[in-house]
Amino acid sequence: MKIISIKDLSVKYGNFYALKDINLEVEEGEIIGVLGQSGSGKTTLCKIISGIEKPTEGSLTIKKFEKTKLQFVFQDPSSSLNPRMRIRDIIAEPLIISGEKRTEVLEEKAENIIKKVGLPIEIKTKYPHQLSGGQKQRVAIARAVITEPELLICDEPISSLDISVSAQILNLLKDLWEEKKFTMIFVSHDISSIYYLAHKTIILYRGNLMEWGDTEEIIKKPAHPYTKILISSILSTDSEKKNLKIKERESYSKCVFSGVCPEYEKLCEDYLNETVKINENHFLKCGR
Repeated sequence: MKIISIKDLSVKYGNFYALKDINLEVEEGEIIGVLGQSGSGKTTLCKIISGIEKPTEGSLTIKKFEKTKLQFVFQDPSSSLNPRMRIRDIIAEPLIISGEKRTEVLEEKAENIIKKVGLPIEIKTKYPHQLSGGQKQRVAIARAVITEPELLICDEPISSLDISVSAQILNLLKDLWEEKKFTMIFVSHDISSIYYLAHKTIILYRGNLMEWGDTEEIIKKPAHPYTKILISSILSTDSEKKNLKIKERESYSKCVFSGVCPEYEKLCEDYLNETVKINENHFLKCGR
């Protein structure tokens, strides 16, 4: 069953498109990885799906469920946790919003989820500034999953953490998903985390959906010239390549990637708006 359906969706700020002509469907229980360099539209897509922002054009259809059944885990947990609230109250807050008033129920559920995300129970009386970065992100996840959400959006949830803590958070997310099978949108610059978690992956460039499909297919057999460059840069040990900064040459083409693409030919324009099907689990928009 589809939980999200996006058709011809665009988000425009003045003359700038943060997202342009996006078409995407997400099935219940899927983990969708979102990959692309900074400014590609990843966060804007998350905000549109969560309802924080509205599309300029096109439509978004999302399964109807209670407000607390859609939860967001942000990149920086420090900015998303109220510094004046104790951890127990931060975690229990979504339950209060959903109408739960019984103190004993709030206490019990908060303690149970604190244990589930691997935190010591005594942490419940502390404040966010007393926690490490990894502990704060576990608190953010605990708050997000305490209502047993149907859709969890994770926008770069491990980017501010060191490698060992990031691995722990990824394992936690995977364990929680295996238990509840909620739908997850997982945004990351880290290709290994996308490969580890996501069933399907979408590739964004300057607000455009370039390639999408089965995660293993996308990462091991990228078809779009941009995806090839992006993955090559992420996997490279060369610091210049790793900090990918695409320098575009002058181009009057309608193709958003033509000013960079090493494979561009004028023939591409004839197929510009067509979806190319590699197989049942792999698609791209490219004239090549």
